[in-house]
Amino acid sequence: MTTRTQLNEAQSSSTPKYERRSYVPLFAAAALGALACNKANAYVRPPVPVRTRTVRAFPQAHQELRFSGTVVPEAEIELSFKVGGYATSLLTVRDQGRTRFVQAGDRVQRGTVLASVRQEDYRQSAAEARGALEAARAAAVKARLDYDRASNLVASKVIPQADYDAAKARTDGASAAVDTAEARLASARIALGDTSLRAPVDALVLARSIEIGNLVSPSTVAFRLADVSRIKVRFAVPDEVASHLRIGSPVAVTADALGAKIPAAISKLHPQSSADARTFDVEAAVVSPSASLLLGMVVSVALQEAATSSAAVITAPLSSLVAAPQREREAQALLAFVVEEERGVPIARQRRVIAGQLIGNEVAIESGLLPGERLVVQGATLLNDGQTVQLVP
Repeated sequence: MTTRTQLNEAQSSSTPKYERRSYVPLFAAAALGALACNKANAYVRPPVPVRTRTVRAFPQAHQELRFSGTVVPEAEIELSFKVGGYATSLLTVRDQGRTRFVQAGDRVQRGTVLASVRQEDYRQSAAEARGALEAARAAAVKARLDYDRASNLVASKVIPQADYDAAKARTDGASAAVDTAEARLASARIALGDTSLRAPVDALVLARSIEIGNLVSPSTVAFRLADVSRIKVRFAVPDEVASHLRIGSPVAVTADALGAKIPAAISKLHPQSSADARTFDVEAAVVSPSASLLLGMVVSVALQEAATSSAAVITAPLSSLVAAPQREREAQALLAFVVEEERGVPIARQRRVIAGQLIGNEVAIESGLLPGERLVVQGATLLNDGQTVQLVP
């Protein structure tokens, strides 16, 4: 009788051995087929779209430099009383049918009384000085008569020489007393005149800091005035620009609020640079007296700087320049890309360039580019040397 174990052994021995290994070659073939498909479908990088322009050399003409400036008056004047006292009056002006005190923004004429302090005390001092002067003059007249009489008597030897000398001394002292009294009267009159504060020039009132009834001291600034007989623009320039400026050089002033160019001429060059910014202060006087510039207005000042040579210059926009990988012990260099045709295919070629000064919104290229080449002006940051590109308008 055949057992179950024997049947199992018989079935195992009857199965061919090669059927158990047939799956391995099939898996390897499938893997090789997939690898071949991947190589056939390998990723090809598309051309980079770029925009180009032809490199041209321009004649080096005058370059316009712009700086920010501030409108200022010819002079700012702080008016203070020379004497103290209570403010008793202020200048009044007519404004839309009503009367008001002078204030910031009003124009005043030279010699106009802007304010006054109480004058009674100074008027009394002047009167006392006048009385003292009259008394000194009377004493001087009496001393002179005594001296003349003593001169006659001493000549007749009626009085001794000592009496004559005493009369002469009294005459000299009386004359000196008159001079002192006159000086005191003049000082009192000056103090009386200083109780009124007058405009020294035709000016624009910038500020008024007193009111009627205020106790004003000699150190108190009562008014700030601006001499607007000439309007100036103050701005700062670096040393390389300041060295080329001259008194009388023309400049153009532009205010955004006005939109028009206003002619001006340089009127002052500060000989020393500022300690913080290391720039030189420059002032330009506005030529037109009717210019509608307001004090404190921020304006743009355009200077014409002559070219340093007559050679042509190549310029490139900043967007066309990229930083080159920095080499050891070398300064940071710049790269630009030009497009060349190779077998009808546009290829980007790398150029190592040296940039110069800024000219408007572009930079001067001292070396690395030649006129006629097609310079990549947009898309340069995406390129490598020898990469295919697609030109876009």
